[in-house]
Amino acid sequence: MDLGLKGKVALVTGGSMGIGGATAVLLAQEGAQVVISARREKELTDAVNLIHDKTGAKAMAVSADCTQDQDVKELVRKVVDQHGRIDILVNSIGTARAGHFLELTESDWQQSLALKLMGQIRVAREVFPHMAKQRWGRIVNVIGTHAWLAEANAMPAGVANAGLLNFTRALAELGGPQGILVNGVNPGTVNTARLEYLMNKGVEYDLDTITLHRFAEPVEIANAIVFLASERASYICGSILNVDGGQLKCI
Repeated sequence: MDLGLKGKVALVTGGSMGIGGATAVLLAQEGAQVVISARREKELTDAVNLIHDKTGAKAMAVSADCTQDQDVKELVRKVVDQHGRIDILVNSIGTARAGHFLELTESDWQQSLALKLMGQIRVAREVFPHMAKQRWGRIVNVIGTHAWLAEANAMPAGVANAGLLNFTRALAELGGPQGILVNGVNPGTVNTARLEYLMNKGVEYDLDTITLHRFAEPVEIANAIVFLASERASYICGSILNVDGGQLKCI
């Protein structure tokens, strides 16, 4: 199936590894011009090499700290200077602190919300005018099932994710009439370094509560993201797609 992504300019924040990294590879395979961003130069270099090895495409990498407004502005400016536009934004940034409520510090909360919640908001805010100008755009926010699954040892993630659900649907209402389709993907429990971190912090996962009785692989989440970023998702706006193996049982 042709997803209509050939030649589209796609910015993937948090694109050096995990879900973001897998998404960047798939977008490149579909012919998109991919730009990845993350904080660490070494991981960005490794990710660019991986994209080239797997797809033959030459991705662009920009180091940026999305907790910093100026970094975000510079990131978007560099992408537009290089490619002339941004068609797709995949917001895959954001790790939130975990641990016992009484042990999480003020700084833990502030850092978590600054990156996971405000980081995605900052990048979308900077990209949005470029998409509005061209009357076409796709924004996919990577959120997470902790928005609904209140976990005592993962409160910052839950609070940030719940905020992103509201933000995603509100931005979709603003963007839809301008040709900008905004949607969210809620990954369940994914086999990444983040999972190991959460388990070490006391977050418990019972495979029996997941209908498929296993954790997801990053590419399985990336498949959904790339679809929502494509021409094939032309009537999906303001939706939250749960890719969780049946973890959420709510109606």
